[in-house]
Amino acid sequence: MIYKVIFKGNEETEGNELALTFESGDFNKPLKIPTDFFFELKKLSETSNNVIDFKNIEEVIEIGQSNSGSSYNYHLVLLFTNKSSQVKEGYLIGNVKKLGDILIGVFPFNKNISDLTPELFSEKISNLITNPHEYSEICLIAQS
Repeated sequence: MIYKVIFKGNEETEGNELALTFESGDFNKPLKIPTDFFFELKKLSETSNNVIDFKNIEEVIEIGQSNSGSSYNYHLVLLFTNKSSQVKEGYLIGNVKKLGDILIGVFPFNKNISDLTPELFSEKISNLITNPHEYSEICLIAQS
């Protein structure tokens, strides 16, 4: 499954020009986001210049066959750049009523998603909150 996230443009750009593509993973069980993660990240955005959050997702388009059968209440995009490696990464998160916020896609599209184990994912999410200084950019984009 592929997810195309379309962001709102401004007068100078057309909305279709502002998009990111995420590849879904074939995880044995959903990779859940801790319930306080987004609250902590938003708190960080008030004190840290390299952490921002805003609403700008216009639409999320699913391309391909979905095996999950889940419909999402809302979507979030989390993008970050590691200072030491300058590697840009991103996660597409969907909210499912009984599960909460779960990982549904990974950016960049050509990244080997099978390398993302539940332990590595949990470590990366935790590190964004505990060591935000290790990242040059952390950006949380919500659906508007």
